[in-house]
Amino acid sequence: MMENSKELSLAKRSFTKEKLRNNFAFLGLLLVLILFEIATKGKLLGQRNLMNIFNNFFGIALCAMMYSFVMALGELDLSVGAIVGFSAAMAAFSSEISIFLILPTALFTGLAVGFLNGFATAYLRVESFIGTLAVSFIFRGLTTYFLNGSVGIPIAMRIFDKNEIKIAALAAVLIISCLLYESCAFGKHCRAVGASHEAARQSGVNVERTRLLAFTMVGAVCGLVGFFTLVRACTASSKTGNSFEFDVLLAVLFGGMPLSGGWPVKYRAAMIGSLAMAVLKSGMSLMGIDGLTQQIVQGVILIAVVVISFDRRNAGVIK
Repeated sequence: MMENSKELSLAKRSFTKEKLRNNFAFLGLLLVLILFEIATKGKLLGQRNLMNIFNNFFGIALCAMMYSFVMALGELDLSVGAIVGFSAAMAAFSSEISIFLILPTALFTGLAVGFLNGFATAYLRVESFIGTLAVSFIFRGLTTYFLNGSVGIPIAMRIFDKNEIKIAALAAVLIISCLLYESCAFGKHCRAVGASHEAARQSGVNVERTRLLAFTMVGAVCGLVGFFTLVRACTASSKTGNSFEFDVLLAVLFGGMPLSGGWPVKYRAAMIGSLAMAVLKSGMSLMGIDGLTQQIVQGVILIAVVVISFDRRNAGVIK
């Protein structure tokens, strides 16, 4: 009887923990909404602030949707902020030749750096955590070197900062990434590689090409984020994209994506986590919390999220 009682207790505890993990994203989003709505005395969801929430959500969600493929692989990309900054800088320089080169330059620059990340991870066997961190340092340094301050673009380019254009871009990336993740072989291949790259290889999956494509897609969408960041400010500086990588990482983890990758990685986590991050950043700004304190809060939340969601049984697969 004692053994049966212990087994029942363990089963209940395991079931409760699993339920918490599965619903963590929704609970976290609800908690953040309620907390800041109360703390800001109803200003958080006011008409004025909804636009701030959307602007915060826009960039994070764009990147997080493609980041899902990297997370599914059980990999990390810590260079997304540097790619955004470098893409914005190169696009700003291209405007001196023609304003029509700004978008193509930003996209191509992001895609090229993403390809470099993928090549290093897939073919040079560099662990993604180390490889993308090194790439981040390299391109942060190059951005600072080339800019030597800041570079502006014509103020007329702010026409691309319209909400209609942003919503169209967000919808396009959402449809493409969702179809790739949920309905196409590529999304299944990413999750299979994350679950077990050897088993995936034996099943006929080209593991190296899958990794290369995932990182390249993240780079391309970072180029797009760099373009919208540039046209919003009409200037690129060495600080463009600073801490963006942590916003995206916290968003996908907040959304419930496991660090171990594989089949438990759900696409919806990217959207839920991005919304939670947008609300969090907007709420803290409304409360007058300075940037440094916001980083401290985000760091504490990141630790808490990892503690709750991290599956230690699969710790060995994290790259």
